[in-house]
Parts: sequence; structure tokens; C-alpha cells
Amino acid sequence: KQWYQRRVRGDALLLLPDNACNSDAQVLKLKHPKDGQQIVTYFNPSSKTLNELFCCKEKYVSWFVNDSVIGDTRLSIGTPLDPLFMILPYLAKDPNRFCPLGQILVDEQYPSIMMLEELVSDERLACVADVKLSSDKIVKFNKVKTIQWLSRKVDSVIAEMKRSNVSPGFNSALSDDEYKRYACGIVSDYITPTISSDLHEELGIEIANYDEEKPAKRPKLSEENIKQAKTPIPKAKPKPVTLTKGQRQLASVNTKGMKSMSAFFGKKK
Repeated sequence: KQWYQRRVRGDALLLLPDNACNSDAQVLKLKHPKDGQQIVTYFNPSSKTLNELFCCKEKYVSWFVNDSVIGDTRLSIGTPLDPLFMILPYLAKDPNRFCPLGQILVDEQYPSIMMLEELVSDERLACVADVKLSSDKIVKFNKVKTIQWLSRKVDSVIAEMKRSNVSPGFNSALSDDEYKRYACGIVSDYITPTISSDLHEELGIEIANYDEEKPAKRPKLSEENIKQAKTPIPKAKPKPVTLTKGQRQLASVNTKGMKSMSAFFGKKK
């Protein structure tokens, strides 16, 4: 069982795995491996762990911590993140030559990526790259190894979902193909679209084309259509009303001096 430790720093409450917490740990801003957006991680070089922080900030909220109640603070939850996912996009940039890992992990916008070099051993790097025996970790991206490693990740997700009896959506019983598709989607959230496409192909999963499901765009109006739309439509002339014989006779009656029907139901003076 994995236990969590709670720590309070200023107005932030962190919920982290026990092995992620010590004096050497620090917060790093890194680039998300799928879309390049910034994410916040908790890096611990001593335990060689990396956790992605998900922030929960509500307007009115309080948290129970031991015997205390902490209010008006944000909660950040750390979930373990395999550093190979973070390194993979940098490796795939130049797949045709060997290069020291320290020279590959260079990013002016996110310089902290260099610190992840110490989290991965040669054995771990061999899951996604060809590695030359050297103190400099000289590596070259290997697509075949990467897809095989990601396929094992998909299998691990499927096994964990079945073990925990997790079933997404309202369907309580998923087929093996549905489990595979869902697990592949989870793994694909942390890889580039190109590598994700290769993974889907390897697993025999068709990538859904969401563009086909979008409603068709309205056709643009031509100048002639616009002129026609602005032209006022003439009002139709009312048709003459044809009276029946009884209606004509009633209309010809002299009603002078006669009381109306409503007069008989009014208040008596």
C-alpha cells in the first residue's frame, strides 16, 4: 500500500507519496510531452522520483490536516510520473545519430529538463534508445524499442484497471478491445501525436477521426443571396370574406333601440 504525506508550504497544501518528500526535493516546471504546455512537477533526486502536481483551488474550501483545519488554501496532489515520458520527445527530435543525453536535454524555455538525466539509468534508457556503454550516457532514439515499451505500459494499465475493477463510463463490462483502446488513450496522453499514431498502429487500434463528427459549416452567402435577403417581401392582400345567407340576413336587421345581450347580465342600478 502506498502512503501519502501531507506538507504545508505557505498557502499550498501538498499531498505526495512518502518517497517524494525530503529536504532535497524541489518543484520543477517542465514541458508536457504531448502538447508542449507547461506542467509543474515535484522532483526528488535522492529517491529518484518525479511526481506531476495537479492543483485543486476552490473559492470556499477547508482541509483537515491531522488535528487542524486549514482554510483558503490550494491543494496540490502529486502522482508518480515516469521520467522517460518527459525525455522521450527530446530523444525523438534527432533519431539518426548517437549523442550524449546531456546535450539532448537542452531547452532554453525549460532548462530544468536537464535535471532528469540523473533519474534514468542506462538500463531504463535502453527501453527507448540504443545506448553505448559510456559515462556520458550516449544514446540514440529507437522507434521499435519505444513502441514495445509503450505497449507494455498499455498492458500494465489494462491489468491495473481489471485488478481495481475500474470501468470507464456507464458500461460495467468492457471487452478486451475496449480495455485496450481506453488504456492506449491514457498512455497517449503523455506521448507526441506521431508516436501515439505508431502505437495505435502496433496495437491494431483505429484512431477516431473526430473531424468527421463535427457539424458541417454553413455555406457563405453570395452577394446575390445577400441582396435577395435584404429585399422586403410584399405583404399578401387579405382575401374578401364570403358571408353565408344567415349572416347576410342578420347583418340586414335594424338593431336600433335594441339592447345588447351583455346588458341583461350587468349590475342592476
